[in-house]
Amino acid sequence: MKRVLQNSIHPLSIAVALVAGNYAGIATAESLALEEIVVTAQKRAESLQDVPISVNAVGGDKMDDAGIENLKDLSAYVPNLKVTEGGLVPQLYIRGVGSGQNQGFEQSVGTYSDGIYAGRSLQSRGAFLDLERVEVLRGPQSILFGKNSIAGALSLVSAKPTEEFEGKVSLSHEPEYDQTEFNVAVSGAITDSLRARLALRDRQEGGYLENDNINKSVSEVDERAARTTLVWDASNDLEVTLKLERSEIEQDGRTFQVESMGVYPVAMDDLSLDDKTWSNEDNRLSFESDGVMLKLDYTLGGHTLTAVSGYSAYSYDEKDYDGDTAYIPLISMDMQEEFEQVSQEIRLVSPGGETVDYIVGAFYQASEQEYREDATLVVNGLVGTDLILARPFEQESDTWAVFAQATWNLSEALRVTAGLRYTEEEKEGLRVQDTFTTGGYLGTLDGVSVSDTPALAALAAGLTAGFNLQDHELDDKRDEEVLTPSFSVQYDFNEDTMLYASYSTGYKSGGFDARNTNAIMGTLPSGVPGGGDVFSFDEEEAETIELGAKMSLLDGTAELNAALFLTDYTDMQVSVFDGAFGFSVANAGEARVQGLELDGRWRATENLTLTGALAYLDFEWTDYPAAGCPTDTNTPATPSPLYAGNCDFTGKEGEQTPEWSASLSAQHVYPLGDTFELRSNLDVNFKDNHFTSGDMDRRQEQGGATRINARLALASSDDRWQVALVGKNLTDQVVRTFGSKVSLSGSGITSLMAPPRTVAVEGIFNF
Repeated sequence: MKRVLQNSIHPLSIAVALVAGNYAGIATAESLALEEIVVTAQKRAESLQDVPISVNAVGGDKMDDAGIENLKDLSAYVPNLKVTEGGLVPQLYIRGVGSGQNQGFEQSVGTYSDGIYAGRSLQSRGAFLDLERVEVLRGPQSILFGKNSIAGALSLVSAKPTEEFEGKVSLSHEPEYDQTEFNVAVSGAITDSLRARLALRDRQEGGYLENDNINKSVSEVDERAARTTLVWDASNDLEVTLKLERSEIEQDGRTFQVESMGVYPVAMDDLSLDDKTWSNEDNRLSFESDGVMLKLDYTLGGHTLTAVSGYSAYSYDEKDYDGDTAYIPLISMDMQEEFEQVSQEIRLVSPGGETVDYIVGAFYQASEQEYREDATLVVNGLVGTDLILARPFEQESDTWAVFAQATWNLSEALRVTAGLRYTEEEKEGLRVQDTFTTGGYLGTLDGVSVSDTPALAALAAGLTAGFNLQDHELDDKRDEEVLTPSFSVQYDFNEDTMLYASYSTGYKSGGFDARNTNAIMGTLPSGVPGGGDVFSFDEEEAETIELGAKMSLLDGTAELNAALFLTDYTDMQVSVFDGAFGFSVANAGEARVQGLELDGRWRATENLTLTGALAYLDFEWTDYPAAGCPTDTNTPATPSPLYAGNCDFTGKEGEQTPEWSASLSAQHVYPLGDTFELRSNLDVNFKDNHFTSGDMDRRQEQGGATRINARLALASSDDRWQVALVGKNLTDQVVRTFGSKVSLSGSGITSLMAPPRTVAVEGIFNF
């Protein structure tokens, strides 16, 4: 089956056609006024149009209609947000900034589930069900959102228990790839003071790539998730919320496709992106996560005192990961990770509407992480049969912070806000590497030597030089103290337009490299970005200036929001693949990110609503002298003046940074008498060409692509039931989401692929 690589369908042409076809039904402006969107981006319930931040809010109904099942799906609808599966861990980017492939990284994009910080990349795989909304806050969010939200924050808000008994059941099935999803949510009062909500999900996906090497389809997914939320009105002044959730994911295989095998002979007739994969391993992974949130809201003289206690943990186990992703039996990896986190936040929020409104609070978090990787390399013709790398890694972190933010309402039209957060963090890390073969031990730790075995000694020397391996045991501690201020001015130009200007800072804590195969990085001098000891890396910092406007138009039937931004990053943390086993971590240097974001809504007629967003992004490395070089000889690259074998990317763009991205949605309701309705949704999502690999290999530049999703439903007028057809990627676009080198192959490359076209049947019943 051949799939379309690119198309030229323009989102605006679809919008014009839809409006033209439905404009005859225009009602009065008053009856078409848009419903207010309420967000908690500043820890208060506020209208989205009053918040001086570039924010996108996607409601639960929209996620249901669009079939948004995870953060990867969501990112298609929010320009300047990119979420993709990586080679080892998921990757989250806002405005082109994210964290790379290393288990030691905190995330540049902070994810918060009902206020609980999820700073590890694997936590983004957690439960994504029965959500009231998701708020996407772009730019540093360092005052009110936990820690380490240097690029932006994703705030997931669960649906809350209701006073009245209600429920929803949905079932969908996609026949071509055998995808089935079942969701149920039940909510209501148990007593006069206690309300509860239960949500369940069960989802299966058949594989959409065929692995002809082991004769099976990949990647098959089996996901289960459950959440229980209880709200207790303990008194007139105290509300207690308890949330318990668990998710489990079993996955069989990955969606890598090899595009070039480099120096290795090719046994396949075609290496194009043709719904085929050639991994020689039967890869399997499992992920389990648990979360507990306890929140107390106490009304105190018009103020609200909130205490939020959180527990988050996950367990990850992956077997037979094909490290070279190719048909040749070369590298096989087993990976396990255990993580636990507890946190406590206390904040006092003033009543609001006063001359000075304020929030003050304190935050504490402690976490423990254990990661182990066992890699096996087939070494034919040498001593022993296999080379085995054992790489355990441990990291502990303790963080506490105090913060305050105050808004001075100078007049009805003018407001000034200032905030400050002081953070202290302590981390400890340990990394060990031991190298074995079936014929003996290659290292020299614990008094063991290979000097008495010449063949093993020669093999050890060859592997160290050729595969960049060096057995070691490293441990270290880090202490950080950081101040992150912010300042903004808001001015109501008139009753329909609010203008704002803001200055904000952010930071992402340093840590320890979990996967480097060396104790030091070659000849790169200490003091040079990326030089010296590569076990520890420093914190990353950012400064942002943003100018914005939020406007109500056409007598309240339309809204348009705009933001101009410029961010300077220093000591950026990067992960560079060494072409063999490791992703080396270093502080790269500096980058400047600037751009424009527009989003809006328009209720064109009583039955037609249009929403859209557009983003322009300009990412430039202003100082990056030690990047990983592309292996493609036709890709322009400047050798690093500091480190032989690396490249100077100063002046170049970054990975996952499309210059333009856009989203346009149309929602239409057509009455069929008094009993039925025909509901249609059309979504057009565009991302410009961009590199998917960190070495800027031109072969892994994803071309500009427009993906079209649609939903057509027959529903009862009282919204008790609906039956729908749901189509995703209807033009069957082939899209790379992540690119990497093929390990030990010279110029080989491999890419992760987005899903092909799917069409599902869905039924929903509300009660």
